[in-house]
Amino acid sequence: MKIQRILFALMLLVAYPAVADSAARPEPLSGATGEPFPQQPNGAAIDPDAMYLTGLMFDLGEGVPQDYKEAFRWYVLAAVAGQRGAMNSLGLMYALGHGVSQDHSEAMKWWTKAAESGSVAALSNIATTYYAGLGVQQNYPEAARWFQLAVDKGDADAMNMLGVMYAQGLGVTRDRRNAVKLLGQSAYLGCSSAMVNLGVLHADGTGVKHDNTQAYAWLIAALAFGVPAELHDATVYKLGMTAARLGPDQLSRAQEQGRKIAAAIAGRQAGTPDRRPDQARLRSMI
Repeated sequence: MKIQRILFALMLLVAYPAVADSAARPEPLSGATGEPFPQQPNGAAIDPDAMYLTGLMFDLGEGVPQDYKEAFRWYVLAAVAGQRGAMNSLGLMYALGHGVSQDHSEAMKWWTKAAESGSVAALSNIATTYYAGLGVQQNYPEAARWFQLAVDKGDADAMNMLGVMYAQGLGVTRDRRNAVKLLGQSAYLGCSSAMVNLGVLHADGTGVKHDNTQAYAWLIAALAFGVPAELHDATVYKLGMTAARLGPDQLSRAQEQGRKIAAAIAGRQAGTPDRRPDQARLRSMI
């Protein structure tokens, strides 16, 4: 199975803590009501982070009924106040048409603002927009440029996507050695899609030595960490095909190697601050 048939880009993932920029200048916004900022009973303005998290609750339906229009309203208030997570989520609302009419130009506008404020997820959303041609002309070189900016910030999902682009020669000169390097970095940061990609590369002998033991180890590690639902069946299928090529002793070694890989990744994650769901991402199929 070719790599592009089973890989996906940029899941709706958790990202990094948002930081409000109190110096940001409010401005008119399409779809905004122009209503004043809500206040606490004592008359103090509500913190932009709190407004953003309120929007997130309505967006995800956590603790309250899911309501995209209400989520959009709170995102507007927080974004105008300079909250970068809200800027990014507002872009996603425009891109998907959640709570507001779909408008890709507005989505790009707010992602650009969020990226300028330091949102790594916004960098990846812009990259994905160019990669998939969502409301813009498909542009692989531009997608690679934005993914590289996110990679430079240490983003695991962008590493995975850029690795795929190098493996396939999309928007960049094909460089399978660099692809494997990026996928490895992404995988050890906990990106299960990158783990699957490494398993596929080893199974097919693409850019690395053909090695069914390593392929099985990476695929079983990916399943241990949990692959996206859309990727699960293809991963299980590839795992079964790989296992069929291994003898009993080889299979035992592959399983042990998979446990070692999973333990190494879990050990690295234990020393990393938890990522919080404050910056959502686009998802698209490769």
